[in-house]
Amino acid sequence: MSALRDLVPGCLVATIAAPAAAVVCVALIALVSRERTTERVALVLVGIALAVSLAASAIVALAACGLFGEAVTGEVDFGAWLSVGSYEVPAVLLVDTPAVVFSLLAAALTALVARFSKTYLHREPGFVRFYVLLGMFAAGTQLVAFAGALDLMFAGWELLGWSSALFIGFFHERAEPARSSVRAFTTYRICDIGFLLAIVATHELIGSTRIAALPAAALLPTSVTTAIAAMFLFSALGKSAQLPFSGWLPRAMEGPTPSSALFYGGVSVHAGLYLLLRVWPMLEAAPAVEFVGVAIGLSTAVYATLVARTNSDAKGTLAHATLAQVGLMLAEICAGYRELALLHLTGHALLRVWQYLRAPNAIHDAHRIGHEHVVPSFLFRSRPHLAKRLYAAALHRWRLDERLDRAIAPVLWLARKIDVVERRLAAFVHAGDDSRTNDRRGQDPRGGAS
Repeated sequence: MSALRDLVPGCLVATIAAPAAAVVCVALIALVSRERTTERVALVLVGIALAVSLAASAIVALAACGLFGEAVTGEVDFGAWLSVGSYEVPAVLLVDTPAVVFSLLAAALTALVARFSKTYLHREPGFVRFYVLLGMFAAGTQLVAFAGALDLMFAGWELLGWSSALFIGFFHERAEPARSSVRAFTTYRICDIGFLLAIVATHELIGSTRIAALPAAALLPTSVTTAIAAMFLFSALGKSAQLPFSGWLPRAMEGPTPSSALFYGGVSVHAGLYLLLRVWPMLEAAPAVEFVGVAIGLSTAVYATLVARTNSDAKGTLAHATLAQVGLMLAEICAGYRELALLHLTGHALLRVWQYLRAPNAIHDAHRIGHEHVVPSFLFRSRPHLAKRLYAAALHRWRLDERLDRAIAPVLWLARKIDVVERRLAAFVHAGDDSRTNDRRGQDPRGGAS
């Protein structure tokens, strides 16, 4: 039993390193090989890596449950990952109930989607690219799950963001997936500012970014704790698509069905909630932020429920149904019901992945049987004029995307102007270089004209 317990540090590393190594191997083979990398190569390498990651996660979970004797929980320290002056990024992993649940859930669902995609994406031109992104995503989720420091969690957080945006734009030959990918990535970038600022503030005020050190936030002034907790909440809102950042999630359905199931039904959309579970001591010391989180979560749940009931698109309906449940989980966490939220998260992820994977067949069945979209009767039982307005607003999603677009329009206008200026400067410099080159070619080596 003690020998098995000694495997836990190695298994923790394997959950993260195995998918990352597979991604590197497939990429190197694609670069070195003169022939196009086959589906079989990507499938075997990434599939083996995901199986190893799942097995390692299961061993860690069993050890944390005490199956090998005394329960193995707490920090597993591997030294310092990076040291710059007085700032240190510790290479520390943390094993506890939320980490084990999120890791095992993510590993199992990723392996399931990988097997499903073997048939679903067979002969798709981007098959190899899909599995490379799947390996990147698997490494990122495991790093987020077991990270014992906020710096490490942010590294995994970024892998999730990059793979998510690239999955949305998977069919990049079409304009709409590319636009949706940019919109989601822009939302991530804006909200990740909160995460970065919170990390820096935590290090400066507490002296460490270790998650185990966060209870010291109770000793900080309430105003300071509230500001840091608000930054974490802001970051979580973007990743979990809560109001007012909900617009990118329906657009994310432009990606392949397997990635939609894994990202926006099972794992990625819940990453913001997991972040809040990790920084719970900070939230607990900021009641005002908890109140705001409950209000936003309930508002998102109501908004998404109304939109889902008026949406005629299957994946759009699933996207808003997901938003409603994630909003309820956010309210549960901020109200202090962490165990309930973790149980809710697990059950919801399993259900949604099945629904997303089943969606293409459900659409086919609906077309064959001839089902029509029916307007929900509950909107028209009382006050019909008000109900019709409510229905129309829900049908257009309260034009939330348009309002956000107008809000960021000045920024986009400025970015386009800067791009135009840069292009003109580059063209001017290039023209000047060509002119000088032509002058030199026209001169005799001794200085005279040729």
